[in-house]
Amino acid sequence: MNLKRLLLLVAAILAEVAATLMLRASVSDPVWIPGVVVLYATAFFILGLTQRLGMPLGAVYATWSASGVALVAVLGIVFFGELLSIGAILGIALIIIGVILVESGTPEESETVGAEVTE
Repeated sequence: MNLKRLLLLVAAILAEVAATLMLRASVSDPVWIPGVVVLYATAFFILGLTQRLGMPLGAVYATWSASGVALVAVLGIVFFGELLSIGAILGIALIIIGVILVESGTPEESETVGAEVTE
């Protein structure tokens, strides 16, 4: 995976995680709602850019969603004092294992999309 695609994927993950944390914060303070909308839109836009650069859809979505779940769960503990059960911890571990398996079975370049899509 080249550095540009990896950085875009990390940016999409961080935008989604920030939006989700703001969504939780908006329960008690609606001032966070505009940030939720902007950051979710940003996350999806950046996710689309990773697709334009030829990252395989399965790898992108698996990494983005699983990383988001794991980070939100951990940051929910830090920022909101939420607790994780043993089952939740096991689930997060299984998600991470699943992403690793998806990544290991994904070719480096998408077979259906070139290195860069031109219109």
